[in-house]
Amino acid sequence: MRLLNHLKTLMKPELEKKNIKMNILASGLDIKIDADHEMIERVILNLILNAIDAIKDVKDPKIEIEAKIVNHQTVIQVSDNGKGIDRENIDKVFIPFFTTKKQGSGIGLSLARQIMRMHKGSISVKSDPGKGTVFTLKF
Repeated sequence: MRLLNHLKTLMKPELEKKNIKMNILASGLDIKIDADHEMIERVILNLILNAIDAIKDVKDPKIEIEAKIVNHQTVIQVSDNGKGIDRENIDKVFIPFFTTKKQGSGIGLSLARQIMRMHKGSISVKSDPGKGTVFTLKF
């Protein structure tokens, strides 16, 4: 998927500087999404930046982006092996202005949800504190 490869190229200097491995898996299919690519790029970029923040203190930090077709839907998952999201915060991450970051505004994930809704899609999150987080985009 060109969009994902473009993001990997865009992020390459920062990933190398922080010694982060980022893998893209696209199941060999030419996956297309009917969406504004710039807006979806912003959503995925925000998820990558959040993942970078989540893995900053992890040994062997990794980010994986997987694109696949599941039940006739395009699914993109952004996962990391970072600190995860505490159970008491998992239901709040999409609320505007909610953040656990010192430098965060709490806008990124709420905006991501709005963008996905505009594209008749969805965004969800699963996290295992201490092991990592997976954000799933469905189109």
